[in-house]
Amino acid sequence: MAQPARRKFLAVVDEDTGAVEELPRAPYAFGGPHINVGIRRGRQLACADSGLSDREFRVLVWYWFATEECQAAVQMTGVAIAAELGMSPDALSKTVKVLKAARLLVESGGLGRTKFYRTSPYLAFIGSGFEHREAVSDWNPPEMSIPNPSERRRKKAKGGETA
Repeated sequence: MAQPARRKFLAVVDEDTGAVEELPRAPYAFGGPHINVGIRRGRQLACADSGLSDREFRVLVWYWFATEECQAAVQMTGVAIAAELGMSPDALSKTVKVLKAARLLVESGGLGRTKFYRTSPYLAFIGSGFEHREAVSDWNPPEMSIPNPSERRRKKAKGGETA
């Protein structure tokens, strides 16, 4: 017959009396996948002079934490992502366009007309250090200084048409 598994616990023993008191254990705080985020790059992007608007930074961070598999795209529609972020699908689309142009988000597959994105492995990565090193070997580093939103607006030509 199989022996029951031995239960391990942390305890404090009173040296004088020999009394054993079991210490309570808290469950591990971070269940599920974990992500490595480059602290310096993340902070640089959070700064006002990065050129990212608050909305763009919020969408980028959402993608950091919405990825649950190593190098996998977030497989959600823009409508679902926009609803979760509390913005319109058009606003999300424009934001993703800016982040993609700066190589902060990478297009990674799709289904029909729906495109899926993930963050650049330079910014955030799920996996071991060896896997991370291999992942960044194929990518150019992202732009760390994005033109300010006011500089990205379309300039009107003399004829009144947008360039």
